Amino acid sequence: MEVILDRDQFLKGLQMVQNIVEPRQTLPILANVLVQADGDVIHLTATDLEVGARVSVPARVPGKGAVTVSARKLVEIVKELPAAALALKVGENAAVSIRCGGASYKLVGLASDDFPPVVPASPRAWITLDARQLRDMLARTSFAISHDETRYALNGILFVVQEKELRLVATDGHRLAMARTALAQPADPVTGIVPRKAATEIGRVLGAGEEVQIAITDNQFVLQMPNFVMTARLIEGQFPNYDAVIPKSHPIKLALNRAALTSAVRRVAVMADDRNKPVRFVLTPGQLQLAASSHEAGEAEEVLEVEYTGGEVAIAFNSRYVLDSISPIEGDQVIIELKDSLSPGVVRQATDDGYRCVIMPMRI
Repeated sequence: MEVILDRDQFLKGLQMVQNIVEPRQTLPILANVLVQADGDVIHLTATDLEVGARVSVPARVPGKGAVTVSARKLVEIVKELPAAALALKVGENAAVSIRCGGASYKLVGLASDDFPPVVPASPRAWITLDARQLRDMLARTSFAISHDETRYALNGILFVVQEKELRLVATDGHRLAMARTALAQPADPVTGIVPRKAATEIGRVLGAGEEVQIAITDNQFVLQMPNFVMTARLIEGQFPNYDAVIPKSHPIKLALNRAALTSAVRRVAVMADDRNKPVRFVLTPGQLQLAASSHEAGEAEEVLEVEYTGGEVAIAFNSRYVLDSISPIEGDQVIIELKDSLSPGVVRQATDDGYRCVIMPMRI
């Protein structure tokens, strides 16, 4: 096998798949990236048996073939090479040589025969989305994914296709985030829980101004765009009834400047108890008082002028959850909807664009 390709394109391709590789593997070959040369491209493939990705990079291929080589070491080498033509050649016993400019390397590879196949399912239909749209939806939900391994069904994002709408939902039991968007074409209803790692990698590789296609089969999520495909095994389990969690009525509704609220919560949270960072929200006519305290450090409070409808209320939230919920909002204003001191609060954008974050209150 012998290939000649552009160093920059090679590095970009490697960076699109390298995070799939787990540094500590029971199978040594899973720490490698599969390099396949065929026609006028090379395919770079990585997998951890749960998530897999393959990217195609243009190349001149004097000799076809395949080999696997350490993903970490290959990325380290290519990062340091100059922006020039790079030659990669495989010799006997899967020995890999790399030449670029005046630099040359020899790496120990492994034969490709034992590399697990990354085979996309054959979905009945694809759903086409704008890449930036999908990336934004992932950013608006992924922060609420649970890290509790005992609640396996919550360790991912629920994708829900409902004819002309796509919903993404994530929850850790203390908060729930949902993003919705309309589909250009009607699609058959289907759901699937996409694992955290796949959701993170999708958000990382998606660009802007391009279209992507996704599909959900019985046990697999597939994403494809030009020269790239990713597969992920769906999480098995029952996702909670998220519709029942989202409050249907909110007698109290307040509008705040997003930047001002973010800064105020951060300042007050400095004095909050380190264990769960609670901040108390006290709403009275024309103003919102934020307060936090701890026995060891002391206390802090700040008052913001607000516009709101409804009565007075005092409620406490985990400040980290509040900041996470505000972070993906792009507009200047944030809407917080409340019912009473014991009911969940809802954070959303002023212009209702389908994003909701439901946060359970705290007792302090």
